[in-house]
Formats: sequence, C-alpha cells, structure tokens
Amino acid sequence: MFKYLNHLVVSKFVMAVTGIIILLFVTGHAIGNLQIFIGKEALNAYAAFLQGLGEILWIIRIVLIIALLLHIITSIYLKLYNNGARPDKYVVTSYVKAKLNSRTMIWTGIMIAAFLGYHILHFTVGSIQPENYNQEEIYTKNAYSVGMGMNAHIANPEEHRGSVLNKVVYERHDVYKMVILGFRNPYVSGLYILGMILLGFHLSHALQSFFQTLGMAGPRFSPFIRTFSNWYGTITAIVFLIVPLAILLGFIGGNV
Repeated sequence: MFKYLNHLVVSKFVMAVTGIIILLFVTGHAIGNLQIFIGKEALNAYAAFLQGLGEILWIIRIVLIIALLLHIITSIYLKLYNNGARPDKYVVTSYVKAKLNSRTMIWTGIMIAAFLGYHILHFTVGSIQPENYNQEEIYTKNAYSVGMGMNAHIANPEEHRGSVLNKVVYERHDVYKMVILGFRNPYVSGLYILGMILLGFHLSHALQSFFQTLGMAGPRFSPFIRTFSNWYGTITAIVFLIVPLAILLGFIGGNV
C-alpha cells in the first residue's frame, strides 16, 4: 500500500514539475514570437541569440523533450488511476457535467503532438518548404561598392560572396523572411491557426487538471483556477495565432 502511495506521490510531483517546465516554455515561446511585430532586426537577433547558445540550446531542447514525455506518461497513469478509483455510478454523471475541452483532452493532445512534429519539421529542421527555410543575411565590413554604407545588409548575398571589397563580417539565418514566406501560404497559416486554437482548448483544461492533481480543487480555489486557466489558454492561443493571421492578411512582411 505504501509503495503504491509513493508511486502516486512521485507521479504527482513529476506531473507538477514537468507541467511548470512546459508552461514556462510555451509562455516564453509565445512572447518571443511577438518580436516579429517589432521588425526584422529584432526577430533575427533573437533567433541568432538562441542559436548562439550552442550546447546550452541542445540541453534545453533535451530537457523539454524529457519533460514532455514524462508529462504524457504521468498524465496517462494518473488518468487511468482516477478512472479505476472512481465508483461506476459516477461515470455517467461526470461525463454529462464535463465541459467540451475536458472530454476531448486526449484527442486535442494527439492532434497537438502531431502539429508539434509538423512545426519542428517546418521551422526547426526545414524539411517542409526548404526553399523558404534556406534564407540568410550576410553583413559586410566594406559595402561601399554597392552604395549601402558600413555594415550594410546585402540584398543578394550570392552576388557579393567572396568579393575583395566586401568582406563578410557575419552571416545569420533570416528567420523573419522564412516566417513571412511560410505563413503567406494560406494552407500553412490555416493549419497553424487551427493548431493554436486546439492548444488554447488543451491548455485551459490542462491547467485545471494540474491544480486538481495538486489537491487545490474545491469551492475556495476552483472559481479562480477555472477563470485563470481559461484566460491563460485563450491569451496564449491568440498570441500564437496572431502572427500567421497578421502575415496572411498582409499587416506585416509586406516588404519581403
């Protein structure tokens, strides 16, 4: 009995820690995406900073992958345990009272996992729309020969690569152009918008389940938790989907 109790305690602890890690990443990723509204320089500098982390970036990625896997495993374990511990007479009543997002958690989770795989292939690996992924900026030390001034941005890098008068100071991935070109495709933008709506639904209930797992459910906390969870899920979804929507409608990236 004590051994099984310890398993539950460990599972709830793992669920809490991995949940916090995932929420921090989602929040940070959403805020980072908003830099596209500041401009090309801001977004590309932010992306270059992340890439410049080198091994630290890979450590962060590995931690996130492990956290995600552990979160999924413990979620399934606790769900199965709760279903097994609940008396049969409450099953129908619980289902009727459950909201749409709570009844579809497993399905939204599966679809979000599939979308995450697509997102990694699209913007991280570049195997989807590789013509948009392979964009770069080249800055030169002496660019007066093309009339652009000191440390200027070369519009057509291949024409000036290796030039004696235009020594390359540094190159960096043109994330801004990649994102703009990618989201100009209505099918791609539509897929991302749908994915972010699903994420919002999933997060809104996931947070409620998270607090319930920690034993914070009840008349005193439930109203606040429900309101906070719904707002967090909604705002996070809006912050993510506003980027492809703004690009698709031509509000940003018109000069690309």
